[in-house]
Amino acid sequence: METFLTFAIALVVTLFFVSRYVKKMAPTADGQAAAAPAGPSAACPRCGHAVPQGSTFCGKCGAPLDLWKVHRATVAEASGSKTAEKGKPRPVINASLCIGCGTCVDVCPEQGALAVMGGKAILAAPEKCVGHAKCSESCPTSAIGLAFGGALQTIKVPMVDETFQTNVPGVFIVGELGGMGLIKTAINEGRLVIDGIARRMRPEPAPTASAGHGADGYDFEDPQAGVTDSRESGGTLDSPADVVIVGAGPAGLSAALTAKQLGLRYLAFDQAEVASTIKQYPRHKFLMAEPVSMPLYGNLYIADGTKESLVSVWENILANTGVQVQTQERVENVRRDGEALEVTTSRNRYYGRHVVLAMGKRGTPRRLGASGEGLAKVAYRLIEAETYEDDDILVVGGGDSAVEAALALSRSGRNRVTLSYRKDDFSRVRARNQQFLAEAEQKGLLAVERGSHVLEISPDAVVLETKQGRKTLPNDYVFILIGGESPEGFLRQIGVEIVEKSVTA
Repeated sequence: METFLTFAIALVVTLFFVSRYVKKMAPTADGQAAAAPAGPSAACPRCGHAVPQGSTFCGKCGAPLDLWKVHRATVAEASGSKTAEKGKPRPVINASLCIGCGTCVDVCPEQGALAVMGGKAILAAPEKCVGHAKCSESCPTSAIGLAFGGALQTIKVPMVDETFQTNVPGVFIVGELGGMGLIKTAINEGRLVIDGIARRMRPEPAPTASAGHGADGYDFEDPQAGVTDSRESGGTLDSPADVVIVGAGPAGLSAALTAKQLGLRYLAFDQAEVASTIKQYPRHKFLMAEPVSMPLYGNLYIADGTKESLVSVWENILANTGVQVQTQERVENVRRDGEALEVTTSRNRYYGRHVVLAMGKRGTPRRLGASGEGLAKVAYRLIEAETYEDDDILVVGGGDSAVEAALALSRSGRNRVTLSYRKDDFSRVRARNQQFLAEAEQKGLLAVERGSHVLEISPDAVVLETKQGRKTLPNDYVFILIGGESPEGFLRQIGVEIVEKSVTA
């Protein structure tokens, strides 16, 4: 009996508070729902709905709010301002880019401030760091950024608003180029930017999130709505495309799929091939850990998350959706021509009402032009040198990046590393790296082929042309580190402002 009375009292109290809440949230006389309890909130950049502080998704449209972290970050003071006003700079190390070469440790005047542990640089003694910034300047992979004051990180990015539009009207930037490098984030940004452009062109209520939508909780109402073909996309001055998309990586392909899905007339270009940025990663590199929803395709889940699996899925998406991407066509300039934007490529001139730049951040790596360079074992950047063990590795290049990559790969003594350089000496390499290279070569940790170049790359070997003639070496991996062209020059050329932003969370 006592248990029953306790249960009854608890039920009555619960119903009392629930009824009060229902009455409070019920529509008022003017048909509007009563306001939620007052508290810190911000408007969703996509639909304008008030979102409580700390929310992960918008409760109305389901947009993932983390996408706008960089866009909402405050612009840092000009680099010429006094350090005292900005606060003491401190290094922020991106472990995914750090190759553990130790250059930062060597150049830091404050002994013990930095160290290499587990193959990665760390800030071992923060109290010793006084802000020389030499570590950031010397890092060959740009893995060390500088943060000021209370910022978690200070990064250089294009000036982009919450609609992904730059200071150049009609030009938008998404993906890694805008400061957010995760594949899932890039896919979501590609969808959102086209969704926003579509609503600009024909305003309509934003779709709402509902059960059964994409794995990230955000999707469109009708996955086949208005599907069109890029061959009917216009692109002339008299009939400009609705949107021109530059780049066919995660952000660019997602944007093209969304444009097709929403019935927009679109053109999509890539200077190389679809997913070329992903293909630049080393073989077996783990890239993606969680599912995401792709427009016109559905939930995208890569079982092992590796480069090879992701590339395979990308090719499957192209085959099954019919999205059109013009490859091997480099965009060289974008300028305003009346009501349209003129896009000049290596082949032609096109016109669009909007341009979405989804080119990636690292620019265009230089290629050798050697036979077999397209094999999966060839990469243009080194990530996590410590994961390579008992491998035959060729590093090509004569700059600090190539030398430090070769040193990092040979440091364990468990790999057989060869450094190939077309010149006879490494005169443009820092003196300290020249010393380290000479020591490693003397100890037999690596071999250096001076005055050589790559003739052929095969699945299990490489052929070099050396001073002694052709030489065939067993090979598992090739790293081509001969420089590249940054997209920053292109952005400045078309008028996009580049700023430093202080990211706090």
